[in-house]
Amino acid sequence: MKKTLFVLFAIMMLSLALAACTGETPAAPIETAATPEPAPEPTPEPAATPEPAEELSEPAESAVWEPTGPITIITHVAPGGGMDVATRLFVDIARQYTDATFVVENVVGGATMIASREVLSLPADGYTIFGAAMSNVNNVVSHEFDQDEYIDGYYWIAKIQRDPAAIIITNEARDAGLDFHGIIEQAREMEGGQIWAVPMLGGNKHFEALLTWQSTGTDGTAVPFESGPNGALAVLGGEAHVQMGNPFDTAGRDLWVAAIASPERMPGFEDSPTFAELGFPELNDMHMWRGYAVRRGTPPEMIAWFQNLVYQVSQNPEWIEYNAGNAIAPTAVFTEEFRTIIQDTINTTDYWLRYLGMLE
Repeated sequence: MKKTLFVLFAIMMLSLALAACTGETPAAPIETAATPEPAPEPTPEPAATPEPAEELSEPAESAVWEPTGPITIITHVAPGGGMDVATRLFVDIARQYTDATFVVENVVGGATMIASREVLSLPADGYTIFGAAMSNVNNVVSHEFDQDEYIDGYYWIAKIQRDPAAIIITNEARDAGLDFHGIIEQAREMEGGQIWAVPMLGGNKHFEALLTWQSTGTDGTAVPFESGPNGALAVLGGEAHVQMGNPFDTAGRDLWVAAIASPERMPGFEDSPTFAELGFPELNDMHMWRGYAVRRGTPPEMIAWFQNLVYQVSQNPEWIEYNAGNAIAPTAVFTEEFRTIIQDTINTTDYWLRYLGMLE
């Protein structure tokens, strides 16, 4: 077995991971907003998303955990989806650091919950990992599933990606002179209002559209098109004026990112201004996260082993290049910091769903 494991990291990771055996929910290191009451005002302010945490320092020697069989990573998306692509690249790069065998399994449907239920139905032995994304947590809240089971039933190992929000239009519209400010002016003047493509109503992209309209003093109609690629096709086909998506949605398509939620312009999207540049810094942290979780009760040694593997992959040039090419920030955020991000997602989802009248 190839090892690039180091002693300080394991001590830290094992102490944090012991919560997996005790069943205790990891404590958030910062105070999170309480679940808000339904907002009577038409223009509420949602709970703020915390700034992306810094990557951990280089891990030290970890306790030895030797996998004796294949490790299955279950994702809720179909082949070609964002988490599927990221996971397949992850396991390919991971072969440089471990002899472990990984199997990627796509389990779709049920508002992402079929995949989650499958993970929770299997032994907490370290041989099943959940490839989770923000939409999983959104759906637990929106469908009022048991958070004790579908949130706290997991040990949230690591956040691996921060995928920034993007306002997307066609290249044809850009070439005709339309930019982000033009989109806003068009929204104010268009009879019947703009149609914004989102994957689903009551999901993260819908919330980002609402926040954008609120911040710019405009309005529109969010229409679901099931996925980011389908939303992109809707804009290309004239079924929607704008897509609330991620930069990845433009890949191989005649589309342009008119605004991106990033601290600075990103490689490959140098002609796409940030929201802060455009005068809306409050929109600059809109993003979708992806990461990995295991059932509570999973051996602490396995958790430390996998977290170290995540760190190694996060430093790999191929991983960095892929993420940069798709305007994704490859953040490696672990344990308590990741659990804080989960809680913020819960609070923000609850807030907007109450605002929309989708939760009592």
